[in-house]
Amino acid sequence: MKQQEERNWALAMHLAGIAGMLFIPPAGNIIAALVLWLIKRNESEFLNETGKEALNFQITLSIINVGLNLIGMLNHWEWSWGRPGFNYYYWDLRHFSLFHGTRGVVMVVNIVFSAIAASKASNGVFYKYPLSWRLVK
Repeated sequence: MKQQEERNWALAMHLAGIAGMLFIPPAGNIIAALVLWLIKRNESEFLNETGKEALNFQITLSIINVGLNLIGMLNHWEWSWGRPGFNYYYWDLRHFSLFHGTRGVVMVVNIVFSAIAASKASNGVFYKYPLSWRLVK
C-alpha cells in the first residue's frame, strides 16, 4: 500500500466517528470506526493502531453520552416526580433539551479531537486521544 493511501485511510478512520455520530447518534460513531478498522487492519500496522485508537475513542464518547443522558433524565425525573400539577408535556420538553444538550457537548468533543487526529494522520503521525479508554487492544 502506498504511503499516501495509508494516510488517507487513517484520516477516514478518524473522521468516520463524526459522520457516524451525525447519522445514528447512540452508536453510529462506533459502527463507522469499527467497519473501517475491520476492513483495513490487516493491511498495515499504522492502520491497525489508528483504527483501534479511533474505535476506542468513539466507544468512550458513546459511554459518556449515554451516562450523561441517564443522569440528566434521572435528575429531572426525581426532581419533578410527585409534584402537584405535574405536567407531562413540560417534562417531555425538558427531557428533550437535556438530551440534546449533552449530546451537543459530546459532539463538540468528538469534532475537536477527531479533527486533530485526522490532521496528524494526514501527515503520517499516530495520534493518541487524551480522553480514551483503551478497551480494544
